[in-house]
Amino acid sequence: MRIYRTGINALDDHLNGGIPGGSIITIFEEPGSGGDIFTFHFALEGVKNRENVLYISTDDTIEETKEYFNLYFRNPKNLFDNLTILSLFSPQISEGIEFKEDLKSFIRRVIYDPISSLQIILENEMFDRIIINNLIYFIENYELQDVSDFLIKLSKYSKKTNSVFLNLMTKGIYEQSIENKIKHHSTGVFELSTKEIENEIQRRFKILKLKKALVPKTIKNYEITEKGIKMDSLIKI
Repeated sequence: MRIYRTGINALDDHLNGGIPGGSIITIFEEPGSGGDIFTFHFALEGVKNRENVLYISTDDTIEETKEYFNLYFRNPKNLFDNLTILSLFSPQISEGIEFKEDLKSFIRRVIYDPISSLQIILENEMFDRIIINNLIYFIENYELQDVSDFLIKLSKYSKKTNSVFLNLMTKGIYEQSIENKIKHHSTGVFELSTKEIENEIQRRFKILKLKKALVPKTIKNYEITEKGIKMDSLIKI
């Protein structure tokens, strides 16, 4: 079974080597927990291993995404020559437009259909690692059933190609039933949380679900540093 290292050594040890191929991992993050930095590590590790990596940004332009990578990793050699970045970000529609249909239908009909476009891309090229930052974009612009069907297709792709999808989703924006549906379609569910203790913020990582692997029961502390994520190698219960 192929194992994908995350690029965070303490986390890979925690996962007994990394993430199993054929997985769809969803990271549920609380605001301020640094979920996007986890995705940067995962993408960079793939580039270092000369894998084909696709990074999909929904909230930032390609140039902004590159700036965020450089902020923590100081533009690793040839990073952007070997990393495919796709941005779904588009300027907001001007105010004052009157819609004769619901906004979701308008976006899909007038602008473009990102889900269909992504499916076409995946049908025509094989990627080892695919990162989607953030799933909230799809929930806001599609019906929930469309998102579910999309995740099912991603699952089939990952199993067929032995690849890994790493999806980021902000926690607490939507009702629990929606989050549970996303968890159901994910083979792995990680959670990033923050907690204020005295005069500092403590960040914690835990695994709620991970198929094809023994799920560690411990919770790990981590910090956000100028070099990305620094995870505590000691076991925290």
